[in-house]
Amino acid sequence: MKKFLLSLLVGVIIGGIICYVFMDYETSNYVIQDFNGQEEKEIKEWDFMYITQAGFIILAITLLFYFSWGVMEKRMDKDR
Repeated sequence: MKKFLLSLLVGVIIGGIICYVFMDYETSNYVIQDFNGQEEKEIKEWDFMYITQAGFIILAITLLFYFSWGVMEKRMDKDR
């Protein structure tokens, strides 16, 4: 359980940094103007493409760290 939670934490931190640095976030908000020209309303939406891609990156980093940790444990046990 400790291995899984630590792997997830590392995946979120490193994956979050990678997503922040390398992925170009574009807001999906848009403005609706009233025909009278008096009222503007901003519609805010979630960017599901960004969320999905970031989730896959975080999942990949988590799995990579988890399985790397398992390989290192096996090598250390083998060396003992």
